[in-house]
Amino acid sequence: MLFAVLPVAFWLVSWGLDSLFRLPPLPINRPVTLIVTGLSWSIGLFWMLWGYSTLIYVGGGSPLEAFGVAIEPTKQLVSAGPYAYVRNPMVFGFLFVLLGVAFLVGSISGLVLVPVAGVAAAVYLRVFEEKGLVRRFGIAYEHYREHVPLLIPRATPYVPIEGEE
Repeated sequence: MLFAVLPVAFWLVSWGLDSLFRLPPLPINRPVTLIVTGLSWSIGLFWMLWGYSTLIYVGGGSPLEAFGVAIEPTKQLVSAGPYAYVRNPMVFGFLFVLLGVAFLVGSISGLVLVPVAGVAAAVYLRVFEEKGLVRRFGIAYEHYREHVPLLIPRATPYVPIEGEE
């Protein structure tokens, strides 16, 4: 539900800012816009679904949480699948969904807001989520956090230390 409401809110805010600052639409023709939107959404949904399913099937829990309190926490630290490349693959994917929204509606403000949303997500993750993960998984999570980036995937997969998983 939240992943359906947020893109709509993002579109409304982008549209409002474009109107407020009288910004023209992106100077890209419609077929190119639709192709870029489709690619962005495909990449985003891939990372989101891969991350979600990995938490459920490998971690035995759910990614749902509120301000650092996991609703149904994973039973083990998950550093496989997309988590071997980036600590927050669902957020990474969601930023691609927002990028697709910005292209779909032709919003200059939307393109500016995507990195702003990324920074806001990074702050939230560091302030709330990561503290709980350090409490639950200790040194294993700290080692994982040192080697795997927060939001931008690394090129090669992370190899966990002995006994981490």
